[in-house]
Amino acid sequence: MQAQTAPILLATDLSARSDRALDRALMLAAQAQTSLVALHIMEPTNAPLTTPVWRRLSADHKQLAERRLAEDLADAPVPTSAVVRSGETVPLIRETADHFGCSLIVTGIARESTLSRLLLGTTVERLARQASQPVLVVKARPRKPYRDVVVATDFSEGSRQALVAALRVAGDAPLTLFHAYDVPFGKDAPEDAVVRSFYNDAAQKARAFLDGTPELAGRPAPELVLESGQPETLLSEYVFNRRCDLVVTGTHGLTVKIQ
Repeated sequence: MQAQTAPILLATDLSARSDRALDRALMLAAQAQTSLVALHIMEPTNAPLTTPVWRRLSADHKQLAERRLAEDLADAPVPTSAVVRSGETVPLIRETADHFGCSLIVTGIARESTLSRLLLGTTVERLARQASQPVLVVKARPRKPYRDVVVATDFSEGSRQALVAALRVAGDAPLTLFHAYDVPFGKDAPEDAVVRSFYNDAAQKARAFLDGTPELAGRPAPELVLESGQPETLLSEYVFNRRCDLVVTGTHGLTVKIQ
């Protein structure tokens, strides 16, 4: 992972599953020789009855959350700060990340989800669309630094931001650039020459995209994977078959990293 001075923000609900995000955030902060800011957002007083009582807003519960954060960070190998706030989740995460000048937001997920479900209609998606920083979503327990990283791209500027973010997080791990392109079908299947022309066009755009990313200078060129079909379906299949450590996506300014 490239050295950086900006801290990393961990957004945690203090659940058992969030421990995975905590472990990964600490690992990344240690690799980058930077500090970690751990943020917990208290639920409002009108939170659903299913919300644990210690996560609802009150002075006592705020102190309890602060104590739990302090306990979680007690043995951290990097400097840490614990922040407990109350209010709307996404705006407060954004505000805290900007206030501390964070370079990355790390969070977990409340439940298991497929890749396509996670990318659509979730708090994580809203956060990634609105935050100035890339968002790393941790699903699996981290056991080692990232080693097999896939960057999904549509060659937009948002995709370039995702690629640069992947370089910062993945360090020297090999990168694969994945692009799914569309070949229009009529009543009959297109001729081989037509299919080949769409592939060649995608390959040309991929090379131009990589050439236009100066952050790749001095690094091995990413492996190119170009497939015809629906991006969500093909990406999910590729990640499952490849057993990738990290998936990075970015479109129209959206940068989301999903483990």
